[in-house]
Amino acid sequence: MNWNSQDLKDSLTFFVFVAVTALCLSFTISIMVYRGVLIADPYTFVVANLFVSSCVAIPTATIASQHEFQLRRYQRQLESIASMDPLTGLLNRRFFRFAAEEELARQKRTGTVAAIALFDLDKFKAINDRYGHQAGDEVLKRVAEIVYAELRGPFDKFGRWGGEEFVLMLSNVTEADAGVILERVRERLASTIIEAGQNPVTITASFGFAMMHEGAQFDDVVKAADDALYRSKGRGRNCVTAATSGLRAA
Repeated sequence: MNWNSQDLKDSLTFFVFVAVTALCLSFTISIMVYRGVLIADPYTFVVANLFVSSCVAIPTATIASQHEFQLRRYQRQLESIASMDPLTGLLNRRFFRFAAEEELARQKRTGTVAAIALFDLDKFKAINDRYGHQAGDEVLKRVAEIVYAELRGPFDKFGRWGGEEFVLMLSNVTEADAGVILERVRERLASTIIEAGQNPVTITASFGFAMMHEGAQFDDVVKAADDALYRSKGRGRNCVTAATSGLRAA
């Protein structure tokens, strides 16, 4: 991960702090020496002392600020690695849950509603069995790219739930909005030819989603979305089912 403006600002601030501290310390010690030795020419002493102190303070501050900058960048890299699924680059299950909990907290302030959707690639095992797991991994990565391109930038969250199952959080949507977005994603997947190794394949997905209202429990919403997903499987796959409409239909 590259540096960002906040890292650079913090490092420059740290540089100034270390430089001023070192300069003041060096100058204070020199004044004590001057008073003890009683050098006859104070002006020459002050100029020479400032020069020597700067030669000590600036390199010290430079080294310290560079170390601080590298440490911050390394910490950000670790945070990024810890939050990502290594194959697809999406949020992993743990950090998706964290993002959803943050959204629930935001809903208390704004009164908005979000949707949680699970989708599963239909008959994905057949691709692994026929073309091998490496080809299957290529399909998973390509699916992640296709779906991500259909989402609304930073407003929506996208993660890998496990295996060939993925999870979405659509922020500030109605049930109708969520259905439209997921239908668009489903159609895009179904209409795209994906390279599985050297073999072109088509893949479909089954979707289930549930609305996440203020005060909801994340696990309960996921369970409702998962139930809706299995209803999609029962309807013949390659479709979108809402938990609420599915319950009413039952």
